[in-house]
Amino acid sequence: MESQQPRVLSQQEILAMLTEVSEEEFAEAKTHSLTRLKHQILFEGTPGGATVRDTQGNEFIDCTSQAWSLNVGYNHPDVIAAVVEQMRHLTHVRYAYSTIPRIKLLNRLPKLFPGNLNKVVLNNQGGGSAIEAAMKLAMINKPGATVFLTAHRAYHGCSLGTYAASHYFRGVARFSGFGMEHFAKFPYPYCYRCPLKLERQHCGLACLEIVEDVIHHGANAPVAGLIIEPMQGAGGQVPTPSGYLAGLKEMCQRNGIYLIYDESQTAFGRCGAMSAAEYYGVAPDMMVVTKGLGGGFPVGALLAREDLLGFNAAEEHTTFGSNPVAFAAALATIEVMLRTKLPERSRMLGERATARLLHLQEEHALIGEVRGSGLFIGVELVEDPRTRAPATERAAALVELAMMNGVIFDVDMPEVECGTPTCRNTIKIKPPLTIQETQLDRALDVFEEMLKQVEQMDADSLAMVRAQIMKEAVPDRKP
Repeated sequence: MESQQPRVLSQQEILAMLTEVSEEEFAEAKTHSLTRLKHQILFEGTPGGATVRDTQGNEFIDCTSQAWSLNVGYNHPDVIAAVVEQMRHLTHVRYAYSTIPRIKLLNRLPKLFPGNLNKVVLNNQGGGSAIEAAMKLAMINKPGATVFLTAHRAYHGCSLGTYAASHYFRGVARFSGFGMEHFAKFPYPYCYRCPLKLERQHCGLACLEIVEDVIHHGANAPVAGLIIEPMQGAGGQVPTPSGYLAGLKEMCQRNGIYLIYDESQTAFGRCGAMSAAEYYGVAPDMMVVTKGLGGGFPVGALLAREDLLGFNAAEEHTTFGSNPVAFAAALATIEVMLRTKLPERSRMLGERATARLLHLQEEHALIGEVRGSGLFIGVELVEDPRTRAPATERAAALVELAMMNGVIFDVDMPEVECGTPTCRNTIKIKPPLTIQETQLDRALDVFEEMLKQVEQMDADSLAMVRAQIMKEAVPDRKP
């Protein structure tokens, strides 16, 4: 093989291109970017670890895994080694061409999940593209059915199609998704804020009856599929209650509807098992996975029942959808995860973190509920445990203060009503599954310290936070 040494640029030029940036360059970039940029410039992650440094030398314990994707940690050495080796051979092929990483990944994925999900289609865009593939596959296999059921506060992607499938960002988004007539919504089983105002111990999963009603009376055309996050992520870290998915599967089978899991956030050890399907013991007809699959590289996949018809060349393809580099990263990520038993580690560390958070809940009325499994943890903050009024401003302040103290947390998706931010009050704690116990303890120390600080915020301080939230949520209008 020919030398891979630079031919046009010098090694020094490449190094400067990737490791040096001036304040002037950053300021100019902000003027060009159509999306908001955070003020920290992340530069270097700890290989296989949970910490990242910015260009100023500040180090952060990352409890977000950068959009819940770095399950094996930042730039894991095995993943990087696989990527570098693959880049010596091929970096891009047209979609229809086979490559060694593609073949091996197609064979590997079905062995990881329950059910007979033996058909696979891959992409290099992520969960949104895989969700759209699932919708197309459902319509192919149920001709004439064009409606999909999705849940309140669901999030399935940011294309115009998946935007319609997702919860509308009221007061924030300045457009709606396309094809709204193809979606019917049902309430997610958010037990802490039960849509039926029932207690979970005695409800008998009455919320399933609403789903049945939507199937028969809420859709304006035959229903092809029901898409659900088994544990809702962006909507507030809300796991479905025991028995719910089994009831949903029985309902879908009875009505000839494909049950589609969006496991973009839960799969690959995040929930303390390889998937939420495994955690609950209920396999779907189709499953979407991404994020943790790529070890930091963009990969998405749809897995489907082996008896379903597949796609033809016109129905599923993208220019970069068969990138062998990303598939090599996925193969290495899977092996690292299995050989180091990261799902089991996630479960153990999650139990450790949750136990401490539940103890904090006993001492702080600001904590309304602690929920989740594995390192898929949400802490919902409320102004009053009786009314459960969302403590949105305090949650935002806690995230900002924690960042100033070296820990990255985040909150659930935004909503604005009558000019006021509402219901963005759940702190997400979802670090890499490789996080050290001492780092996790330190992150929870910071959480506790910041919790005490935001408890003391007065009305004026909360108003300032509210104004900042609105400034960031709603960009300046065109003059």
